Amino acid sequence: MFNRNPLLNFIIRSLLSGFLIGFGCLVLVVCENRYVGSFLFALGLLTILTKGYYLYTGRVGDWVPSATLPLLAMFCFNAIGAGLCAYLFTFTRLDVSAVQPLAAAKLNDSLLSVFILAIGCGAMMHLAVFNFKQERHPLYVIMPIMFFILCGFEHCVANSGYFAMAKVPLSLDLFVRLGLMVLGNAIGALIFTKLITVPIGRQHQEEQQ
Repeated sequence: MFNRNPLLNFIIRSLLSGFLIGFGCLVLVVCENRYVGSFLFALGLLTILTKGYYLYTGRVGDWVPSATLPLLAMFCFNAIGAGLCAYLFTFTRLDVSAVQPLAAAKLNDSLLSVFILAIGCGAMMHLAVFNFKQERHPLYVIMPIMFFILCGFEHCVANSGYFAMAKVPLSLDLFVRLGLMVLGNAIGALIFTKLITVPIGRQHQEEQQ
């Protein structure tokens, strides 16, 4: 049914991506070992890529002007899915108290720091998606995901999950920070796709080497 309705298909695939990122937020919060948590977080992106779901941070590297509104809509549905998934687990026996200092650090950081960290995350997300599409090896996803989580980079969709789990009130400051993360994630990905272009012939030759 979903495949016959492009709009519904877009919404469902975007929401499901958000839910998978929300699960990643959950395991990172409840897992005492950050290395194990960041490793398990990668399951979300691996599933998104194999199922062809729509994740803003995985697709913004292919941005063209006509894709601006669809990408922003994609982020909104991603954020709703991640936020709803993460929030629901606050009503379970799971101890999600570790999300409070995590959210506080993100909310108390300077806007410049948030922006730079978001660029770093965008770069790692692009590397994960691009390399996985080239070789289909899970390590190409796992390594960049662990990299950006352990470095504390800012992922706009994941942060929507953390903020919802921490029950952060909606405010202008929150939306400004999320907006900077959305922009920073895009710039980080676009650096690798728009800043340097490789001629098709040369690209094919490099792929053969």
